[in-house]
Amino acid sequence: MLPLLTFTPKRFVLGRRRLLLTVSGTGLLVLSILFTLLAPTSRSADELTASKSLAERLSTSTWGLAVPLAWLAAPLAEVRNGDSVDLLAVRSGDRPLAVAIAADLRVMGADERSIIFEVDEESASAIATARASGLLIVPLLRSTH
Repeated sequence: MLPLLTFTPKRFVLGRRRLLLTVSGTGLLVLSILFTLLAPTSRSADELTASKSLAERLSTSTWGLAVPLAWLAAPLAEVRNGDSVDLLAVRSGDRPLAVAIAADLRVMGADERSIIFEVDEESASAIATARASGLLIVPLLRSTH
């Protein structure tokens, strides 16, 4: 009888390549699990910034001013923390007027009711004066380019 035609079960038929691939794949899996469990969780810059209070995020000699969205004559779409905004005061009617009241204000936070800007003394008083005078405030989002 020819050896190729015998029907005997081969025990532990595992080639050297398969054994090597199995062992190395298992080793890599175990190492990746260990690194995932033991590696320190790194926090992104946004998470670190969000964990600080508003007073800690403000620059020296600046204040946080919450401007209600009802004060704005136009909506400020897609504003994010860190964006720069310019504010214009406008008046319509017989004697229309448009005046720049604050420039390069940094957005510190925003929600559905207000936007918090980082302002200096001059910008804060200009915004308050414009609002007290009945002028509408138009926000202009600055480009980052």
